[in-house]
Amino acid sequence: MVTDSYTNYYPSSRLFHASVPHIMGTRIDVLLFGDDPSKLKLIWDEILTETRRLERMLNRFDTDSAIYGVNRDGVLYPVGMEEELWHILRDCKRYYKLTDCYFDVTLGHFDEVVFDDRNRTVFLANNADFDLGGYAKGYALRRIRQILEINAISRALVNFGDSAALGIGAHPHGNSWPLSVDNPYNGAPLGIFRLYNSALSVSGNMPSHPEHIISPITGAYVTERKITVVVADDPVDAEVLTTAFMATDEETAKKIAERFSIKDFQLYHCE
Repeated sequence: MVTDSYTNYYPSSRLFHASVPHIMGTRIDVLLFGDDPSKLKLIWDEILTETRRLERMLNRFDTDSAIYGVNRDGVLYPVGMEEELWHILRDCKRYYKLTDCYFDVTLGHFDEVVFDDRNRTVFLANNADFDLGGYAKGYALRRIRQILEINAISRALVNFGDSAALGIGAHPHGNSWPLSVDNPYNGAPLGIFRLYNSALSVSGNMPSHPEHIISPITGAYVTERKITVVVADDPVDAEVLTTAFMATDEETAKKIAERFSIKDFQLYHCE
């Protein structure tokens, strides 16, 4: 039984708010609108169950996770996996090519991963391994959107710790979900991004984590005081591109962005 889940329903505004402080390395907050709080609670339970399932599958530090098993065994022999994880890794390879190798879940070794489509196996040559941290929250938001669509929810906001968000419909008192992105070094606002049936992702360095993103091209940490923001229809596109753009210059980012259907992207150099 999950004990750290918070829920509350506000009848006057028809708002259901739920949150969990620790999931996928961050906090998740969900706002759902509707007249039936019992139904909204069941939807939240489904969202939480699905997010925890994905966390258990995609967390490379969890020794019981599927991706941990692939990383452990894939350096020894071609290792198989369930269909969902197989499609995720193939999708990561697609993004790797579309971003000119700037999105690389092996941090510079994707060309050494051998995919066997017929047998659905991967072999990790030269001790490569997968880190899906730049993909997982976007994929979780994609799955959450499917849950909301199945349950006919037309107005909702899902927020992973202000680093990845999904807006369905619009705020009750507006035509979108406005989200502010701030400069982590001085707190000044960088911009307002408006979501309407779209997703936002934010990546960047900050005072508490000044060097936590590695360029797959150079193998070195990105040291710039840089924040990247992408708004896209597909939350996976948004998540992948902010990760890739942290390692690119602005001209390269613009070239890569033209290959995707995105609504907005910004690169900020923070003082």
